[in-house]
Amino acid sequence: MIEVIELWSPLIQGGFAVFAMLLLGVNVWLVKQLLRVLRDNSQVIEGNTRAIESVANIAGDTKVLMQQIRDELFRRPCLLAEEHR
Repeated sequence: MIEVIELWSPLIQGGFAVFAMLLLGVNVWLVKQLLRVLRDNSQVIEGNTRAIESVANIAGDTKVLMQQIRDELFRRPCLLAEEHR
């Protein structure tokens, strides 16, 4: 029995080494894929951030404009006749 184990020992060690190298290759490939996905997502996030900032700028401008219109309307006299109030 010991002779059989000694006979297969180099094959088992070699198989383990090949399997370890294969797993290492799969890990490297997975990390590359992950980095590519993160890079693509960062471009999407940057685009979304720019869009949100532009909408926020427009909303801020709209708010200022609405406040100016409100102030103008309050400065004008009411045009309704006294009997309709």
